[in-house]
Amino acid sequence: MANTTAIILVTYNGWELTKACLNDLTPLLSNDCAETAAEKAQKFVVAIADNGSTDGTVEKIRELYPSEKYPQIHVYPQAGNLGFGAANNGAIRGLLNDGVEFDAVCLLNNDTRFQAEALVKLREDLERVGENAVLAPTTMNMDGSRQNNFFAGLGPDGIGYINFLMNAFRNEEGAARVLEGTPKATALEGIKETHWTSAVCWMMSAELWNRVGGFDEKIFMYYEDADMALRCRKLGARFFISDRSAITHLGGGSAKSSLSRALQHDRSQEYVFKKHFGIRGYWLSKKFRILRSLVRIVSAAPRAIAGSSAPEKRAYIKHHLALFKEAVL
Repeated sequence: MANTTAIILVTYNGWELTKACLNDLTPLLSNDCAETAAEKAQKFVVAIADNGSTDGTVEKIRELYPSEKYPQIHVYPQAGNLGFGAANNGAIRGLLNDGVEFDAVCLLNNDTRFQAEALVKLREDLERVGENAVLAPTTMNMDGSRQNNFFAGLGPDGIGYINFLMNAFRNEEGAARVLEGTPKATALEGIKETHWTSAVCWMMSAELWNRVGGFDEKIFMYYEDADMALRCRKLGARFFISDRSAITHLGGGSAKSSLSRALQHDRSQEYVFKKHFGIRGYWLSKKFRILRSLVRIVSAAPRAIAGSSAPEKRAYIKHHLALFKEAVL
């Protein structure tokens, strides 16, 4: 169906976040709720893939958004926690199996807040950049500051292998600047181009989604968007950011990752680097992670001996010792 966008949400507990996101989406689902002519002109459907929530997310969605009143909302419970990529794939398969027609896909994190018009403008801007493109909105933190959702790319056409490896010696702020690069202005007003963007919110044509084949379901968490971006670029797709569309990403803070999450991040990095850059990418990931953890351990060691911060530093060293062990295996 022309001019119909399928918005895909993945949920795993966190019902309050999902409820707030669905509330922001409601104006797009009915002309009675639509506030602008642009909202009324476009059509949207929502597919929710739930990864086995135990907080009643599925039941609460069906209670607050019954299919009789909201036929545009489709809920697809998954067979347990399959991960972000597999759940997105499952939601789109569900729509297709239900005979729902759409010509654009919007992957949207459920921990986002926005005005409905932001997604309308994002869809309009997709028409401007063309169907062989992935478009992201301008992403903001809760305090109104910019949350950089763009990246300069890896490999020979990005920041290069040596520059990436040197990030092991940089602090987080310096490493981020290297990884992010700087988006470039285009001939289209309000549109900047970058190598790729994070998948907090992606708008793309259904045709591109079909060509790239969705997410790699071998990746449970982290780097699934990097992998898909690399595959999109191999198909000639380009990545853009819209200045006209802005969303707030609530999960973009600086919360510390647990060891299990950090290990999952490193394993996903190794998998994606090997997949796209071969044995050289595999060893690049290994070397980076070994150097990163060694640098962190050595820098924290003096302050782990005594003082008020010693217990925290010892925990930090233990954390990186586990990551170092994982890297050398």
